Amino acid sequence: MAIPKAPVKRTIQEAGAERVSADAVDALTEHIEEYMEELSKRAIVYAKYAKRKTVKAEDIALAIDSSAPIEAPEDEKHDMFSMIKNVFDGASEGKGFEEIIGSFMKMNK
Repeated sequence: MAIPKAPVKRTIQEAGAERVSADAVDALTEHIEEYMEELSKRAIVYAKYAKRKTVKAEDIALAIDSSAPIEAPEDEKHDMFSMIKNVFDGASEGKGFEEIIGSFMKMNK
């Protein structure tokens, strides 16, 4: 992605900074891009769940409201987002409902 740096710098200045280093602009730009990618991935899942190929504003809103991490935590607990993703993955592989639920039972052991 390539977010223009000028609007990022201007936003920092409008927030009250007198001066802004290029490193600060780069750091915030990188964080914004990562956050946008994470939100986009979540929104895509919500669109698929609604049986749509088109991501809508409502999917973005749901993604913003979601506080679950995009990847499963390292301690191997499974968050809701990961569970939904696993359901979609299982369904796309042709697995039936019972087989998908069975895989959740194995994960929790």
